[in-house]
Amino acid sequence: MQRIFPKACCSYLVRGGVCHEGLAISELGIYGAYLRNKDKVVINDQCGYLVRTKVSSSDEGGVAAGFAVLDSLYLTDKVLCRSVLSH
Repeated sequence: MQRIFPKACCSYLVRGGVCHEGLAISELGIYGAYLRNKDKVVINDQCGYLVRTKVSSSDEGGVAAGFAVLDSLYLTDKVLCRSVLSH
């Protein structure tokens, strides 16, 4: 398995009621449910997602440990981070 290196974007992360600005990366996890009975598939569904965002300089990634925050998706066809990354 090969590690994926995502591009960092300027983000605002809120932890403990304090807003922090910095370069961050996000990870998307898709949850699924699969149940079968011998040869018959009973359930094969996507049942949710989780987005976790952390500062790009951190090797840690746990939300409960305080290294990352829970996030939500905002899909767009525009590149919003290009000007930030070129500085």
